[in-house]
Amino acid sequence: MECLLPSRQRVTSRFHSFPLRLASALLLVMLCATPLQLEGQADGGTQACGGSSTVDALGTKTAAGARAFLAQLQAAVQSNNKEQIAEMIGYPLLVLSSVKRTHIAKKQAFLSNYSLIFTDPVRDAILHQTAQCLFGNSSGAMLGNGEVWFVEQAPGQWKIVTINESATAP
Repeated sequence: MECLLPSRQRVTSRFHSFPLRLASALLLVMLCATPLQLEGQADGGTQACGGSSTVDALGTKTAAGARAFLAQLQAAVQSNNKEQIAEMIGYPLLVLSSVKRTHIAKKQAFLSNYSLIFTDPVRDAILHQTAQCLFGNSSGAMLGNGEVWFVEQAPGQWKIVTINESATAP
């Protein structure tokens, strides 16, 4: 096969044969497809989570911190450790129900009202949340359908800021 060089000379080259061009084209396709495959693998959590944004969108360090906080919260709820949960609250805590909004100003008030705040639907949302599908955006991390919101108030210091019991209401 012949090709033109910049000096417009015609040169015959066996390197421009059809099989070589085909192999080059296949190599190019494979190289271009690899980043797409890797991107799809990195986004596998989002796809597995119904397309919802996960805390991964907030950065690796933030996502790791949010997932670690989730694990601590789940352990505290599983063991019904009210004191530990109370330490995980950012006061004042906003508590939403279908009838009212309440701010819990202090730890003692939270502990006194624990059973009214950490209802079965809220506890279930915490315990059934997977770390992989932990939702996150600029407002923080969300459990379940919005039953619990927590934020990083200082570097590495995560706190629950909202309990929304009405998120599970029909």
